[in-house]
Amino acid sequence: MLLDLPVDPERGPGWRLAVQALEDGGCALTMLVSHTIADMQATNLAIADAVAGRHADHGLPAPSWRWSPVMLARDGVESLRALPDVWRALVALVRRSRNGSAGVSRPSSRARTSHDHFGPAADVPLVEVVMDAAACQQRASDLGVASNTLIVAFAARIAFRVGRVDASGRAKLVLPVSDRRSDDRRGNALRSITVMADPEACRNDPRGLQRDLKAALASLIRHGDDLSPLFPLIPYVPLWLVRRLEREALGAGLPVGCSLVGELPLDVNRPCGEALLLQLSILEHYTVPDLQRLGGVLFIGCYRLGERLCLTVSGYVPDGATTRAELAPLVRDALADMGLCGTVS
Repeated sequence: MLLDLPVDPERGPGWRLAVQALEDGGCALTMLVSHTIADMQATNLAIADAVAGRHADHGLPAPSWRWSPVMLARDGVESLRALPDVWRALVALVRRSRNGSAGVSRPSSRARTSHDHFGPAADVPLVEVVMDAAACQQRASDLGVASNTLIVAFAARIAFRVGRVDASGRAKLVLPVSDRRSDDRRGNALRSITVMADPEACRNDPRGLQRDLKAALASLIRHGDDLSPLFPLIPYVPLWLVRRLEREALGAGLPVGCSLVGELPLDVNRPCGEALLLQLSILEHYTVPDLQRLGGVLFIGCYRLGERLCLTVSGYVPDGATTRAELAPLVRDALADMGLCGTVS
């Protein structure tokens, strides 16, 4: 399984590509990219450039230069320039700790010595939905919302169907927001917003959800997010703290990830000729103890390719939906809740 092969963004490999020949003469390609190296948009742009034969020169030195005196001096200068950001991040972390919102207590000795995270990956079920993009847009128009809002409402309904809601019955939706500009060389150019959604209201009238999404985006533009100021600390903190900060990015409780990737360049679907199936999804190396401790996971990704709108739903609910056969009917029910039709596979 490709997910069981290690990737190391620092020493390499940061990504892997596997090719499996098929009996009919075709082939299946699987590409696994560390999220430290690139987010979904950066990966798609890189694939499209490769297919089109465009060479992107980012001015990076050859690997043999990594430990040269010139590169060490350059790294030292960059580290010194980053010190003001590091100090500001420390201040931000202290303030969050005093407000009781950081949730970054030191782990027990058992947690520090546990190797569960590096055990065999659990099989998190993945279900794909393919819909007609025009039909989805029409359904959104009938409800008086944008198509993106309709997909987020679907995410709230699937959260309700699998039981990933809080005591009041609301779903905690966490949406990454792209911050990528033209000629942006960052691997991850993302911020995020969090919206608490009422699944029942989303089913009957998602216009309230659309207002909440717009308000959250406006607040992000005006005030930024809470986590980005802490990023300069990442190279200097121990691994256990990095993992806890990673969990804080989604927040406490039962977060539901919802990524609206948007329209993909058509070349992404042409790695070696027109592909019959394209599936994009986030993959996490969870062990069964990880999933039990987290109360499961749920992530919905959405992207458009030509006239097709594709959804990937990956989810694991302890003592509930732990297999694809258990998750797929819940996805179909959530689609029906929102008046959507699609092929579930």
